[in-house]
Amino acid sequence: MIKRRNIEVFSLSFLDCLCCGFGAILLIFLLSIGSGREGVESPVESQTLESMQQQLAQLEATIANKMTILEAALESKQSSEERGRILSLVQELESQLADLKQEYDSKVANLSTEQEAAAKEKRLIESFQYEDLPPIGLPSDATHVTFIIDTSGSMRNQYTKRMHAGVINQISQILDSLPQVDRIQFLDTSGNYIMQQRTWLPDTPSLRSSALRRILNYPILSVSNPEPGVRKVFRDLARSVKSNEHLSIYVVGDDFRGNTQNFLIQLDRLNPRNPTTGKRPASINAIGFPTIASPFQIGGLQGNTRFANLMREIADAHEGVLILQPSI
Repeated sequence: MIKRRNIEVFSLSFLDCLCCGFGAILLIFLLSIGSGREGVESPVESQTLESMQQQLAQLEATIANKMTILEAALESKQSSEERGRILSLVQELESQLADLKQEYDSKVANLSTEQEAAAKEKRLIESFQYEDLPPIGLPSDATHVTFIIDTSGSMRNQYTKRMHAGVINQISQILDSLPQVDRIQFLDTSGNYIMQQRTWLPDTPSLRSSALRRILNYPILSVSNPEPGVRKVFRDLARSVKSNEHLSIYVVGDDFRGNTQNFLIQLDRLNPRNPTTGKRPASINAIGFPTIASPFQIGGLQGNTRFANLMREIADAHEGVLILQPSI
């Protein structure tokens, strides 16, 4: 009887095929790295990709080590259970490699998505319309001037928490352009008196300097809605302005979070036109700044647009001027 030769399933030929297969997979994956569409480089994403490449290299080394162990096991005719355990480990590493490759591809795709979003936000920023009007465009006959200032977080320096110097400089420029001011007052948009006195203050150089310093270091965060401050001016201060005098209100802000329609209706009631002359008791002006916490802050552009549109309509209806600054 002819003695048949035992067939060894896990032979060196099988090992060669398995190694070639894994090698082909790794080669294809390595060749595909960096072949995607170029996008905006992000420091965080670059570090993540480098970390993933290091993990890939570690997996390759681990697979090579396990294959060496498998080859040694075949040569030494270890038990089938041991060979099965090693093969199971190899399959698990192969699965991890596939998952890592999928995650890597997803990260690369996200870079392209973020690039498109950044480009869209840049186009929105560039489309933001503003006017840089000279001070001569403001009413020059004001005898009583009130500033209603938004002191919320977006109007402050994110590091010092004080009001931005650009806001202080703009208020100072407005005051310098008004030669006939007798009385002055400063409120925040919530209706609080910044100088604490609740009556008109005499307009003197020392008072202006003191007021600008007080505004710069003002600690209270007000609402992004000038309605309470405007209402306080008409109810507390406007009544004492005589018919031969003129009240001018300046709203300084960057955002509007209130009800537009209600605000417009209230202003018509508080500052009605004279049926004979067609004039209003007060002129309402506005100085608008962009939201500076982040150029791409969610809601920033929408708030700026609402403020600009609303104050443009108010300035036109109440004999004032709107100035929108491109920076703060």
